Amino acid sequence: MAERWKKNRTDRLTKLARAIELLGERDQNLLSESSRVDRLRIEGAVALHALCREFTEALNGKLTSPAVVLDPADYRAEHFNDGVPGLFQINLRGRLLQLEFEATEELYSKEEFRRPYVLFGTVRSFNQDFLTHNTVGEKSIFYCPEGAGGKWYFFENRTYGSGEVNTDFFIGELQELL
Repeated sequence: MAERWKKNRTDRLTKLARAIELLGERDQNLLSESSRVDRLRIEGAVALHALCREFTEALNGKLTSPAVVLDPADYRAEHFNDGVPGLFQINLRGRLLQLEFEATEELYSKEEFRRPYVLFGTVRSFNQDFLTHNTVGEKSIFYCPEGAGGKWYFFENRTYGSGEVNTDFFIGELQELL
């Protein structure tokens, strides 16, 4: 009986040691994935501003007198704050596109979009006519990891349409306000 107890004790001790080593590996993997997601979120915020900047610069380049303003005009990695929503605004003489975004509570989410995402937000479009009628155009946006980086996608709740956030997306949004 005592011999059996000693053998079981050794087996239990070995199992505990294995469990502790596996726990260390899991913790390390979680830290590594958390760092990856932090990097992706910063890249996503900077990428969204770059898309806005490229659109406003391209459109102003086609106008005889530049009329489109991006606020903030500059956005870098150090401006990103994980705990605070970000806000970019494209203004064309009182016709506004507001892009608000924030980090997901968990590392990834699939709650509101079919792909996993690390940042999510809303693009709101409005002008004086919209405001007079208490109307604001709204589309959801999501930053989804793809490969080593990620891409911004939009989703329109009203029509269930979706696609990539790019220059064509901004053209369509601004045309709605003219």
